[in-house]
Amino acid sequence: MYSAGDLIQFDINGTNFYGEIVGITDTDKVEVSRLRKTIKQEGRIWEFVADDAWSAIESSYITKHIKIDDSAKRSVVMKAWKELGFLPGGDGITFCRVEDEDSVTLPLYDGDSSDDDSSDDEEASANPAMHGYVSDGFVVPDDEGSEFEFADPDELDEDAAKFVRETHQAVRDFDNWKPEDNQGKAMKAFVDRMDKKAAIETDNKRLEAGKPSISTSKPPVKKRKRK
Repeated sequence: MYSAGDLIQFDINGTNFYGEIVGITDTDKVEVSRLRKTIKQEGRIWEFVADDAWSAIESSYITKHIKIDDSAKRSVVMKAWKELGFLPGGDGITFCRVEDEDSVTLPLYDGDSSDDDSSDDEEASANPAMHGYVSDGFVVPDDEGSEFEFADPDELDEDAAKFVRETHQAVRDFDNWKPEDNQGKAMKAFVDRMDKKAAIETDNKRLEAGKPSISTSKPPVKKRKRK
């Protein structure tokens, strides 16, 4: 029911708190990084608490839950925060109450915000294999794409091969990474869930094409021996 990235409002002893879910404990408590009011800009700025100040609460304390999909656009996340009464800054950690919007200066978003605006004006493809994307030639339907294969550094020039091997090694290193802090654990769990989903889809497509399964988290890093 609850997933990392979802937004919640919760009540403890009559006080409302707001935050983002970062994980679920082994005892089914909800780990949340909550917002706290600061003294910045006359007390109108809110920020996430430090990583070591995350809360683990019973789900019964939650009074409002807003589901956020892993692939949600920034505009969707902003709308969700607005439902809780906040406007997020572009840095992802600074907020203000909606009613204080004209009285504060929030960090600007360092990215291309036109993607969210322009995509709303384009009609999504009716092809279910496009999963709601626009047929603009950039996104390929599932039934037209080829099965996933690892890039083969042995077939690339020296610079490209070096980049591929370093990338493959980084993937393997991440798979073996065992974070000790809460933020690292939440991030690792999120990526692992995405990898598991992608791995299942990849295996299904390869099996349909008569190809063996592969481990997407263990790409090749060593050079093949020449025969």
